[in-house]
Amino acid sequence: MIKLKKSLYFLIFFNSVLVSKNYYEKFDEALQFYKDGRYRLSEEYFRKLNEVDRDYKDPASQLLIAKSQSQQGLWDKARRTCKTLLANYQNSPYEVNIHILLGDCAFNEGKITLAFTNYLKARRLLDNLSYKNELDQRIYNCIGLGLSEKKIETILFRERNNFNRAIINLARCYQSWLTGDYFNVKSMINEIDTYFLPGKFSNLFGELKKISNQALARPITFGAIIPLSGYNKKIGENYFLGLAESFKSSNMRFLVYDSKGLGANALRIAKNLYKNDLVSGIIGPLTGDEVFALAGSTIDIPILVPKLNPIGLSEQNENLFFLAPSSKTLAEKTANLIIKELGFTSIAVLSPGYGLNKLNTDYFINECHQLGVDPVAIEWYVETPLDLSKQLGNIRRKAWDLIPQEEFQNDIINLEIDSLDALFDVDVNDFFSLPNDDEEKMSKSDSLKVELETIQALYIPIGLDELTYIGTQLPFYNLKTNIFGNENWLNMKLLNQKVIGPHIQGLRVISDFSSTIINDEDDSYSNYYKLAYEHMKFLEEVVGKTYLNKKQFSQQLRTKRRYSSANTSIKFGGTLKNENVSVQVLQYQDQKLKLIGNFEGQAYKKATH
Repeated sequence: MIKLKKSLYFLIFFNSVLVSKNYYEKFDEALQFYKDGRYRLSEEYFRKLNEVDRDYKDPASQLLIAKSQSQQGLWDKARRTCKTLLANYQNSPYEVNIHILLGDCAFNEGKITLAFTNYLKARRLLDNLSYKNELDQRIYNCIGLGLSEKKIETILFRERNNFNRAIINLARCYQSWLTGDYFNVKSMINEIDTYFLPGKFSNLFGELKKISNQALARPITFGAIIPLSGYNKKIGENYFLGLAESFKSSNMRFLVYDSKGLGANALRIAKNLYKNDLVSGIIGPLTGDEVFALAGSTIDIPILVPKLNPIGLSEQNENLFFLAPSSKTLAEKTANLIIKELGFTSIAVLSPGYGLNKLNTDYFINECHQLGVDPVAIEWYVETPLDLSKQLGNIRRKAWDLIPQEEFQNDIINLEIDSLDALFDVDVNDFFSLPNDDEEKMSKSDSLKVELETIQALYIPIGLDELTYIGTQLPFYNLKTNIFGNENWLNMKLLNQKVIGPHIQGLRVISDFSSTIINDEDDSYSNYYKLAYEHMKFLEEVVGKTYLNKKQFSQQLRTKRRYSSANTSIKFGGTLKNENVSVQVLQYQDQKLKLIGNFEGQAYKKATH
C-alpha cells in the first residue's frame, strides 16, 4: 500500500511538473535524461510528453522514445515504435534515423540481412558524408557476418541506387567466397561497378579481386563456432569480424555457426563439422561453458580455442589447441624469466591469499623451488589491500637483513629506528640497536630516505581492481627492486597517475595477447577483433598454400616453430603439445607499455616489432 501511495504521488508530481512547463522545456528536460544515459527515465518522460501534448505532432519525441528503448536493449519495443513512427509521419525529416535504428535493432537481434536492408534504405536518403562513413561501417559489419544468399538477390532486384547496387554485388561476391564458390567469385567480381563503390569497401574488393585472379584450388575449410547471439554476442561478433577482415588466402574459407554461447550447441556443431570431410579444423569456441563441453568429447578434429585456457584442461584432450597460455603457465614462465633469464636469486612475493591468484602464486613459488631458489620473503593478504603496512614492512625488514654486515653497519650507523615504524605499530623487538647517546642520531623521517636494493625482484600478482591500493603504498617503503606482475597491472589510466607511475618504472608484466592491447582500448570487445586478426595470420602461416586434412593440420600445429607479432606469440608445447607456452614480456616505462620480448622458458626472444 505504501509503495502504491508513493507511485501515485510520483505520478501526480510528474504530471504537475509537465503541465507547469511549456512543450520545449519539457522536451529539453527529457532529452537531458537521454544524454545522461538514464534511458528508462527518458523513455517515461518522452512517453508522458506525448500523452499530455498529444495534439502537438512532433516525431522527434517519438524517435527518442525508440532510441531510449534501444539503449535499454528493448529491441522489439524499439522496432514497433519505429514502425509506428514511419506510418504516422510519412516523409519525416527523421526517416534516415529511423531506418538506422531499425537496422541497429535487427543487428543486435542477430537478424543480419534485415539490418543490412535497413541500412541500405538509410544510405539512400543520407547526404552527410561523415554520417555516411559511419553507416558504411555498419553495412560492412553486416557483410562480414554473412547474409542470406536468397535475400541478397531479392534486395538487388529491388534496388535502383547505383551506390547501393555496387555494395550489394560486393556482398554477393563475398558470400560466394565464404561458401567456397570460387566460380561465382570470378563471375560476380566483374558485376561490381567500382565507380559507385564507396571507399570503405575498396580493400574488401581488392582482396576478392586477387582471389578471382588466382588459379582455382581446393579450399581448406574451417568451421567457426562463435556466439553470434546471446549474452556473449558482442565478443562473438567482434571476433568474427576480425576473421573476415583479415583473410588473404584463396585456399581458406570458414563455415560459421552460431553457438549462442551454450556448451550443448557447441558440442552438437562440432560433431557435425567432424562428419564433414571437407572441414580440416575448427576455430572457437569463446566461452567457458563451450570449452568444457568440448573438452569432455572424443571428437577427433583439431579445435583452436582462441582465449580461454583453464588450468589442466590441455592435458585432458589432445584435440583442443589452446592459443592462449594458462594462468599457471604465465606464473611459471615468470619464475623462469626472473631466475634463468635475468639471474635474480633474491626474490620477494606479495600476493592475494585467496582464489585463483593464490593458486597461481603457489605455482610461481613451486617453480622457484624447482629452479633452486627459495623466495626470501612471502607475504599474503586476504582482503581488499587497504593497508599493507605489515606485509610491506616485513619485506623491507628482510631487505635490511640481507645487507652484508660491514655494509649494514655503515648504512645504519647512528640509525635510531627504521622509518617504517612510523607507519605501523611495532614493539621493542622491532627496534634496531640504538647508538650511544653522544653520537648523532638519525630521525625517523631521515631513515625513510635509506633506499634498500638487496631484494632483486618483487613478484606482485595483484587481484582485479587492486592496482590503486598496491601502487600507492609501494613508494612509502623505498625498495629499489624490479617489480614483476600479472595482467591486472595493465590499466594505463591508473599506471600513469603521479602517485603510482613514477615509482614503478621498469615494471614488467608477463601476459598473453588480450592483456597486451587492452590498455589502449576503451572498449574491451575490440580486443577480440584484433585477436581474431592475429589468429587468422597464424592460420595462414600454418596452412600455407597446401590443402591439409584433419590429421595433417593437427601435425602442422604441433610442429610449427613459433608465430610472433607485435601483439602475440604462439608456440605449442606442454605434455600433449597443444598449449601455447610462449608468453609476452611487457615493460612499463615513461608512461608507455612496450613489448620487450617473448619467452618460452628455454629461450628469450627480444621484440623486433
